[in-house]
Amino acid sequence: PDVVCLSNALLVGLVRKLKQELRSPVVCMLQGEDYFLDSLPQALRDEAWKMLAERAAEADWFIAPSRYFGELMGRRLRLPADRVRVVFNGINLEGHSTVTSCELRVTSSPVLGYFARMCREKGLDRLVEAFILLKRREQTKNLKLRVGGGCGPSEEPFVNALRDRLKTNGVLHDVEFHPNIDRAAKQEFLKSLTLFCVPALYGESFGLYVVEALASGVPVVQPRAASFPELIEATGGGVLYEPGEVKALADAVEGLLADPEKLRALGEAGRNAVLRDFSARRMAENIAGVFRECSSKRPAFNETEGVFQIANRKSQI
Repeated sequence: PDVVCLSNALLVGLVRKLKQELRSPVVCMLQGEDYFLDSLPQALRDEAWKMLAERAAEADWFIAPSRYFGELMGRRLRLPADRVRVVFNGINLEGHSTVTSCELRVTSSPVLGYFARMCREKGLDRLVEAFILLKRREQTKNLKLRVGGGCGPSEEPFVNALRDRLKTNGVLHDVEFHPNIDRAAKQEFLKSLTLFCVPALYGESFGLYVVEALASGVPVVQPRAASFPELIEATGGGVLYEPGEVKALADAVEGLLADPEKLRALGEAGRNAVLRDFSARRMAENIAGVFRECSSKRPAFNETEGVFQIANRKSQI
């Protein structure tokens, strides 16, 4: 092959054998591996990161889904900056709304939405607290909350506790939960929203749900952390708030709901940007470009020394 692509950095242990047998450059995707590795017990975590950094030196290039994650993994794996490329993730646009209905959503009872795994790490409990706070304010007393996404046995106790919290505060009747729905139902879910927020508490490498919401013309409110500032900058489809602060989240939601023109403008800008720059086709084209560039610098195998050498680089891999 002209190039070999590994789907994530946890597979870099294959690189040495692949290059010996195929004599082809290897490109490795970066896709949120840090969250998994950091969840390991301390001793195993340190050993895993050390081994990953050693083996990562044998790959030619890496493709990260955001500048944030490329820089983060570059530091943790000790990668030279010129070996990391950034290609935003893309989605299949089929079935997403092509005409925004934000105006109708704003003039009726507004709906704040969440679609991701229903867990603490994604900040669902923070969103619930912000919703309770908003229901106490005069300007947002008619707000509704719709929560969708994956919910398995391990998430059910957390979700049940949130239901109890909402019931105690007298607002459960204005909240809907839509667990484990299919693609078509998810798209209908997104089209029903006025605003979207997943206040993730960890370093999200991309946040595909942001692009999915914007594809349906739904503006987003996201924490000023991880990859979210990049997505807001690239799409113009939302606003940022200080991460971890429930009041700041509530204030951002209330501010947008009080400004229907801005809300519509953000939804329109975000949808147009996704259609232009965040489709699966655009992602494929961008990744193919990286593959072509890497292939053009194809390493030559030195039978005597048993190493690969890049023709236009002094260092050996």
